[in-house]
Amino acid sequence: MKKLTKRQKQVLILVGKGLSNSEIAKTLLITTHTVKAHLGILYELANCSSRVELIIKALKSGLITLEDI
Repeated sequence: MKKLTKRQKQVLILVGKGLSNSEIAKTLLITTHTVKAHLGILYELANCSSRVELIIKALKSGLITLEDI
């Protein structure tokens, strides 16, 4: 995965913490549509189709750490 924007990394970390799209939206003060857009980009960048696979790839690539989540 390539380098992420600050917001993409925030979404990724919150996904890793197990938050739902609506919980992420409330936490970041954005819409659920925007959360879904960020997730779509993250899935594409990581070439994956699930939250679990996304987090595993992000951890393996060093984009996030266990301490982040």
